[in-house]
Amino acid sequence: MPSKLFIRTGTAIVEIPRIAKSAKNRFFLSNYFSADEIRFFVSRKLSPALIAENYCVKIALAKAIGTGFRIIRARDIAVLRDRLGSPFIITSGNAKLMEQREGFEINISVDHCKHYATATVIITR
Repeated sequence: MPSKLFIRTGTAIVEIPRIAKSAKNRFFLSNYFSADEIRFFVSRKLSPALIAENYCVKIALAKAIGTGFRIIRARDIAVLRDRLGSPFIITSGNAKLMEQREGFEINISVDHCKHYATATVIITR
């Protein structure tokens, strides 16, 4: 079985208090997050740490793809959790088209502490 070819990586870090302040504005949530993500946040009492982790994934993926948010939109990237709490990405719109066209496999890792959240995205083919 051939190994996956490493393509790109992206990383992001944000201050959780800054995201907590932004999350009080519903336009921030609706502009950056999918309906599924917002439902997840509500089920977790709008945890600023989780919102910050998801925000970091979106930025890290935009960096890894190399386009920033010029071609894809933040809402085209939904970061959800499986039953064990591991994050995974569901793409839509231009992000999905790019993922399918290029044959990307997207791997993510997130973490947070009291003041910061971080995410790393590795794209393979």
